[in-house]
Amino acid sequence: MMAEDQRKNPRNKTYAKVLLADSGTLGYLRDLSKEGCQFAFIGNPRVEKDTVLSVEVLPAEEMQIPRFSMEVQIMWTREDPVYHLAGGLITSTRDRQRLEQLFQYYV
Repeated sequence: MMAEDQRKNPRNKTYAKVLLADSGTLGYLRDLSKEGCQFAFIGNPRVEKDTVLSVEVLPAEEMQIPRFSMEVQIMWTREDPVYHLAGGLITSTRDRQRLEQLFQYYV
């Protein structure tokens, strides 16, 4: 049985590359809401629940949104045949406007 979705706001299917600040691990931003997001990392960056990740978001050039950074508190992780998946709450970003632009791009 699937767990009940407890999100307050809908998430938009999103696509942007991400880079983990600490390890240099590449991945993708897959889901985005005003409060949270999901990542799909290549390889295993040893991301654990309840940790806070510093992530550099690299939107595609055609979006004309400059790269920006944010911190995400990881709420869950899951292994996939190809990716290491993780989801969490956005705890801070100095670039709230760029995050909003990315969110609006996929609305």
